[in-house]
Amino acid sequence: MNLLLDISHPAYAHALQPFMHEMKKRGHTVLITARNKDLTQPLLTSWGFSFISKGKGYHSLPGKLWHTIKWLIRFLPEARNFNPDMVISFSSWQAAILGRLLKKEVITLEDTEHVSMLHRINRIFSTYILTPFCFEQHLGKKHIRFAGYKELASLHPNRFTPDQKYQHEKPYILLRFVSWQAWHDRGHAGMSDTMKGKVIQELSAFGSIYISSELPLPEKWKRYALPFPAEHIHSFMAGAQLIFGESASMAAEAAVLGIPAIFIDNTGRGYTRELEQRYDLLYNFGEADEQVEAALQKAKALLKTPDLLNEWQHKRHRMLQENIDVTQFLVDFVENRFTAQKQ
Repeated sequence: MNLLLDISHPAYAHALQPFMHEMKKRGHTVLITARNKDLTQPLLTSWGFSFISKGKGYHSLPGKLWHTIKWLIRFLPEARNFNPDMVISFSSWQAAILGRLLKKEVITLEDTEHVSMLHRINRIFSTYILTPFCFEQHLGKKHIRFAGYKELASLHPNRFTPDQKYQHEKPYILLRFVSWQAWHDRGHAGMSDTMKGKVIQELSAFGSIYISSELPLPEKWKRYALPFPAEHIHSFMAGAQLIFGESASMAAEAAVLGIPAIFIDNTGRGYTRELEQRYDLLYNFGEADEQVEAALQKAKALLKTPDLLNEWQHKRHRMLQENIDVTQFLVDFVENRFTAQKQ
């Protein structure tokens, strides 16, 4: 089977990495196209995957449309020559359109509710749209739900064992700052620099502070930068006392690893709300200073809790019992669709 995967974000690269390895191990051919977005391409290279670069893309809608047209014109002949049986992506309208032009099945995974324009396009061009059960929208007859989160595609115990050599002297706390330049981040500003500084100062009383940031850190915070390559971030996270930051994916990754997480975002996600309301593994707060202050106080209260990480591991165990190995689900779904195509 020939599979064409389009990867546009580091979180999607992490989620699809075990699937790509598994499909190659089973003898399938995988062709990857990847946007030059943050660490997406370096991550793929570190894992031994070759890919076709889509460039950086644009943030504005006209720019995105122009980039899509240019990419389709340039890549369509190569895609036809590859002749994929399926086109797979996380929320890539470019991949969905390409699949329709190739007259191939398109499998689109989604987990972010507030990108309605992308959903409308993907509903038109996708054959199937796969989301967690906690996804808070209904996307029509093509919509198939599963019990899990994209983070369980790479961080389910069947797929991931932390490497303790990337866990530094404990205790330590990981902060995550994002650039707020993604399509679904329009209208968001994130934490103010004043509140970031306060979070750093006050949480440092509980352990060493490390910062993962999409944008270059200012000089005053550079000493908190991660001291190892980004592909090892999850092993590092698994040894942390707490994750505090603006990334929904990283907050959910912490939660499924059994690490307390504070997520700062005005909109939230269905999966971050479920991880809070159903499993009490993470906590959602808004971006205003008073909300970040409340989040900081919650973080401090957690860090003062005796036997905190053992409590979180018990919560994680329940979560794992009620959800699936998402990579195995995707492997089975794709191979079953391929079998159905041949009948």
